[in-house]
Amino acid sequence: MKPRSRVFRTRGSRPLPSAAVRAVCAAVRKGGVVVFPTDTVYGIGACALLPEASARIYAIKGRHPRKPLPILIDSLEAARRWVRLGSTALALARRHWPGPLTLVLPPTPQGRCLLAPGTRTLAVRVPAHPVALRLLAASGLPWAVTSANRSGAPAVADGAGAVRQFRGLAEVIVDAGRTGGTESTVAAIRGARLCVLRAGTLTRKELSSR
Repeated sequence: MKPRSRVFRTRGSRPLPSAAVRAVCAAVRKGGVVVFPTDTVYGIGACALLPEASARIYAIKGRHPRKPLPILIDSLEAARRWVRLGSTALALARRHWPGPLTLVLPPTPQGRCLLAPGTRTLAVRVPAHPVALRLLAASGLPWAVTSANRSGAPAVADGAGAVRQFRGLAEVIVDAGRTGGTESTVAAIRGARLCVLRAGTLTRKELSSR
């Protein structure tokens, strides 16, 4: 049975209604799926601690099960609970979080429960969008999140498009208008070397600058 999607809308500096925050948090804690804005593109997310919730994201997107889902958290402090940040990664996080940088890092002992089968690292990010940050902080949970689009289709960068594509598939959709439109840069630290795994908003030069 398809979920009946609740749609909430907000624009500009207007704060997200408390009812929307409560609805999102309730859905995520119960294993539901939420579509929401980030600083890059719209994301489709669920509680990363519930495998059945992540499985729904794979099914909705048609995403290959061997492609791990990135993790979104609300702060650098929260990230330390789940991933190990060496000196280089910590410096990058301090410069670019919140922001469009996804770091691929080894998990802490507590973070191992978030690993996808056959993987040894987690891709984590703190988004620079007030709606996303408020929802993440209010839930108190790490979210498994990927771009809100069917696999192979362009990422959705406007709320109306998110509603059209995911009404009846996600429990809650938050429409906050347009987002930045460019996906995050994905980077890993290998030894002393910075490796850009996916080009995005931040350039290699911006990542390398001190």
